[in-house]
Amino acid sequence: MSTGGQWIRPEGTRPLRRTPTATLPRLEPVGAAPDAARSALPEPSAVRRAGLWTDWAPLALVLVVQAVLSGRLIGTNTAFLDEGTYLYSGHQELAHLLHGHPVAAYQTFFSGAPVIYPVVVAVADHLGGLTAARLLSLAFMLSATVALHLATRRVRDSLSAFFAAALFAALGPTQFLGGFATYDAMALACLVWAGYFAVRAATGGGWGSLLVAALAMALADCTKYASVLWTPVVLGVAVFAGTAGGSWRWARWRRGFGLLVLWLIAVGVPAALAGSSYLKGFDTTTLQRQAGHDAQSYVAESAAKWIGALLVLALAGVLVSWFATRRSAPAARSEFWLTLVLLLGGLLAPANQIRIHTWLSLQKHVDFGAWFACIAAGILLARTCRLLRARNRTRVWTTGAIAAAAALAAAVVLPLGWVGATQGTDMFDAWPNSTSFVAALRPYVHRGPDQYLVEDYDVPAYYLRDVSDWQQWHDLEAVDYTVPATGRQLSGPRPSRPRSRPTRTGSWCSTSPRPRPPTSPCSPR
Repeated sequence: MSTGGQWIRPEGTRPLRRTPTATLPRLEPVGAAPDAARSALPEPSAVRRAGLWTDWAPLALVLVVQAVLSGRLIGTNTAFLDEGTYLYSGHQELAHLLHGHPVAAYQTFFSGAPVIYPVVVAVADHLGGLTAARLLSLAFMLSATVALHLATRRVRDSLSAFFAAALFAALGPTQFLGGFATYDAMALACLVWAGYFAVRAATGGGWGSLLVAALAMALADCTKYASVLWTPVVLGVAVFAGTAGGSWRWARWRRGFGLLVLWLIAVGVPAALAGSSYLKGFDTTTLQRQAGHDAQSYVAESAAKWIGALLVLALAGVLVSWFATRRSAPAARSEFWLTLVLLLGGLLAPANQIRIHTWLSLQKHVDFGAWFACIAAGILLARTCRLLRARNRTRVWTTGAIAAAAALAAAVVLPLGWVGATQGTDMFDAWPNSTSFVAALRPYVHRGPDQYLVEDYDVPAYYLRDVSDWQQWHDLEAVDYTVPATGRQLSGPRPSRPRSRPTRTGSWCSTSPRPRPPTSPCSPR
């Protein structure tokens, strides 16, 4: 006889031979989603162990291409104004932390904590100069692509993850940030890893993943204050990713609320310990940032040039998701809300800078939102690829699947990569090479009492830091000067923008802001 799936032989009887049983058909629960709707659900492969040929090999190919596209830019130009600023300030902060040397009050006018990225990049610069500092940005951007692949794979499947990673690597802003030594790459990497752990928490990771997501999100916000713009997007990802329950179940919102609380703690404690000077810098550079004078149409046109095609794909992905899930079970309809949140994340940077009439740093900010939009676009391309496979619904990389994916990548991703490579080159050519200027200035710069008045001095100060001190450099904006003989204080014109410069020691001190004229799309703040 059989009990609970095990054979029991009564005493004194001969052993019985177990005959194979027929495979019973799998019963579908009442109200189950039809095949078309069930295909919209996340794939089983999204939570299984990654395979060498289905996951790691395609991802490695994308990373190699991305490294080549960004790496070719690293040595094509000298330091940009932003790079010189963060590298120079980082060496000061590092000397202050290690030896107690005086340091300028960068926290009052930097749009990120000066003790985070500037210190990290100063260590890289000390080891290998500007090249090492830019390679550090490349490492951050490659890690962002890895996070994108892992997150999309959990949300959907391996094919969607490949397309999402390929789209992100093809973008011009991605290639540019991979060779640009500013805090944007580090902040973006921290933000997107927060997005990945939010997805992981929604697909079985638990509260540990929520805690890591909150810490990564707080680190991104402290590294670059503008990263807080995408905090609601990460919270939305934590709510709508995964298939456990309907779109509006309390369990989903409890997860998002838990992440919000953990993030408030993670970002609030350092803010309280940092003091009022950091809060002043955050308020001045982020909350109270004055509007620019660029036409809204010009800002929108610039954003469309860099990520317009990606946003069109993401929008199509949202619409397809809506039609695919509108008659399905509640658990499947959450995919539509997730893709909608991801699309809104891609629109945040253009919408915000259209609002304040400025394209300053737009080519960097759009890449933050592009990471989220790539997930929705990757899901769309994966759906299209399955149609090209003549309704082959197998979940493996067959020969037909590889051919369909290659054809779609050649038709969509390759043109984006070609345009992105041109954009990356143009971005790196947007500022003049300072080699001859620094060489001409070097014979006149010496460490001592001499004072040097130079417009936008950060780049020469960075290259000449071995023969000068930071207190010797001043810019051509309003400067206060104390006449040594009489002690009379001479002041320049009142600044037009609220951007205070640190007080210097010695006879000269600069109290004016340092406005950056919008002469380049790579202008920092």
